[in-house]
Amino acid sequence: MHFGLLTTSYPRHAGDYAGCFVADRVQQLLLAGHSVEVLAAGDGAPVVDGRVTVRRIPGGASLFYGAGAPETLERGGAVWLAAVRFSAALAAAARGRAAAWDAIESHWLVPAGLAASAAAPALPRRAYAHSGDVALLERIPFGRALARRLARDGTELRFVSGELRDRFARLCGAPVGAVEALAVSASLFPRRTGPDPALRRRLGLNVPTVLAVGRLVPIKGHERLLRACARVLAATDQPKPEVVILGDGPERQRLVRLAASYGVPLRLPGFVPRAEVADWLRAADLYVQPSIRLSNGRAEGAPIATREALAIGIPVVAIGDVVALGGAIRDHLARRNQIVNAV
Repeated sequence: MHFGLLTTSYPRHAGDYAGCFVADRVQQLLLAGHSVEVLAAGDGAPVVDGRVTVRRIPGGASLFYGAGAPETLERGGAVWLAAVRFSAALAAAARGRAAAWDAIESHWLVPAGLAASAAAPALPRRAYAHSGDVALLERIPFGRALARRLARDGTELRFVSGELRDRFARLCGAPVGAVEALAVSASLFPRRTGPDPALRRRLGLNVPTVLAVGRLVPIKGHERLLRACARVLAATDQPKPEVVILGDGPERQRLVRLAASYGVPLRLPGFVPRAEVADWLRAADLYVQPSIRLSNGRAEGAPIATREALAIGIPVVAIGDVVALGGAIRDHLARRNQIVNAV
């Protein structure tokens, strides 16, 4: 089959983390014998790589890369007009290509799922919800109506966590869809038997290392990570572990100040290519996934970095609002006895 795949973010170059789990899904479709045409935000000419063609839709780069759409939309104003324009452009591009497709898969119900429904109502369609899209439907005035449309128009809905599915069910007024956590690339994140000494030397890890991965934005809850580490350090006379957070964002300077005030050694390498994230996961002693639910109700679905850590086999600790990590991830962690709730 030839799939059309609609998404907001998709890797723009080798090692780009933006939309990397969608790229993993494309690889699954290829392994199953399909070909895929991706429509995603960005600029540039179409790129053909074997059975994958990536077409970029202008106008969405500032929304879906960098800080991310949820954080950008919080600013309000003209950015909402840009979001509407991109949604219309995505639907128009899908309508123009749909004759060549046998089925459509969408990532993020809004705007990709709605764009697929509008562009090709006769084609088989599957749409994945990843968290920010459900939170958006919960907040906008006509969100319930849009949720009901998606639930009733023949789109096969998939949710990366049970919590997301339950929240969507409350919006549309009936249970709908199934829970399906997307798989992580086994070739990029092979299981380890313990911290890799050679990688520790190369990365300069000379003390026990606590690793986190994620944009430096409030929803990630990195302040809770630092506070929890400070409490552990105060209760032991063991050598201080170093906290390493891979990622960047507007919280950087505040986290540096907090770490200094708490006496927690902190290293912020910034954004690193995905293959290097795998190296850090193979070298560190502990992976921590902090997460919080924001005052507007938005929470994370199933963070890709947590699933990558689980694939590698590094011990995983969840700090903060564990429910926000998604039921599928929480259950996986619990089965491995690797979950801790910390304040």
